[in-house]
Amino acid sequence: MDAYQSLLERARTRLPPVQVGHERFKVPDPDVMSDGKNTVIRNFQEIADVLRREPAHVIGHLARELGCPGVLDLPRGVLKSRVTREAIAQRLRDYTEKYVFCSECKRPDTHLSKEGRLTLLICEACGAQRPVTVRRVVEPERPKTPVVVGEVYRLTIEDVGRRGDGVAKKEGFVIFVTGANQRGATVNAKVTKVLGNNAYAVVQP
Repeated sequence: MDAYQSLLERARTRLPPVQVGHERFKVPDPDVMSDGKNTVIRNFQEIADVLRREPAHVIGHLARELGCPGVLDLPRGVLKSRVTREAIAQRLRDYTEKYVFCSECKRPDTHLSKEGRLTLLICEACGAQRPVTVRRVVEPERPKTPVVVGEVYRLTIEDVGRRGDGVAKKEGFVIFVTGANQRGATVNAKVTKVLGNNAYAVVQP
């Protein structure tokens, strides 16, 4: 028995220290850039994944707290106002304290559960539950684009890209046009793809 106890104690000393609280939990710092009058969080999807919360819920919280519209352009989040990185980081810390950390064991291993009209924050580590006030989140609108896939537009080629595609703009929206390589030419172009702030099209007869 003594030999067993000795072996057990020796094994315990070789185990890595148990992490308690949320030392292992690190929300990425927001990677922020300005785009005109908008503020873009370029790593928004990564932040939501670490928080284990729906991106729509997180952007809704930021929009309410910062007093401006917020939209999803995953993997980015867009706030329709000029906001500092520090202000966004602080609201994310507030969100984490309210909607992620367990109030009992302080661990981030939690999820939100709807019970009738009540929303509970349930800890998967210690089993504690507490109600949280979750305002109704409307699915954020996607940034609207001035072009639609499948439609044909009359465009003027303003420049030629490195790959030989024509570069046109519609309401400030950049469109790469395959088959158009002459500056100043006006062409009919059918949009084939819209990605983020760019679109791709091919020349039509």
